[in-house]
Amino acid sequence: MQQAQTLARKYKSQPRLEERMGAESLGLVKGLRDRQMRWEEYERSMLDKTLTSALASVILGAKSKKSNEKMEKAWPIIVGDMLPPLTKFLAETKEYIESGTLRLGDQTADFADPGLLGAIPGAIDLEVDELEGENPEEEGTQEAKQQRAQGRTWPSLAERVSRYLSTPTYTFYALGEFMSSREMGYKEMRRIAKQDKKVCIDCKTFGEQGWAPIGQLPMPGKDCRCYDRCRCSIEYR
Repeated sequence: MQQAQTLARKYKSQPRLEERMGAESLGLVKGLRDRQMRWEEYERSMLDKTLTSALASVILGAKSKKSNEKMEKAWPIIVGDMLPPLTKFLAETKEYIESGTLRLGDQTADFADPGLLGAIPGAIDLEVDELEGENPEEEGTQEAKQQRAQGRTWPSLAERVSRYLSTPTYTFYALGEFMSSREMGYKEMRRIAKQDKKVCIDCKTFGEQGWAPIGQLPMPGKDCRCYDRCRCSIEYR
């Protein structure tokens, strides 16, 4: 938890933290590919950084109000949300390396190329609706057909890593904000969806519900097919 507090103090805002963790994603994958770290070190770093960035996001959302208490409350949520899919993802990555699908030392992907950062959600300062492409549901279908974002290439592995280290920071920031808002006595909340082509039907439905008792609506990225790429905002009163 001390690491999370240090991370929150250093980056001070969720967008800056998200950007930093996007860069960390590239660094981790490059280190694995270039044999700068053993698998055990990579796996441990993935687990540590994922949980630490989520906790730091809660602190930032809570505006440092009783941060230790909020981290303790958020911990089981973070572990429950992140560890099962992350453990599966790590097992898939190891299998791809052992089968030769991902070749260690393969220099075909240039991680110094700024163009690669544009493919990593959170690695550059762009909102989701500014990125071209299908809506989230169509995008997921296309990724499955093309076997992209499955960790089968080094760039797609970097994108998948960022979806654990980087883009979930927004959801956990919203969780910290929710905790503080409820403590302050707010009774109602509403979820505001961005009205653009990247917003999924679930987020539109939540937005159309208007004001609801606090705690009744899910956080951004929860119960919607946008998942970690969700950028709905929450208002309280």
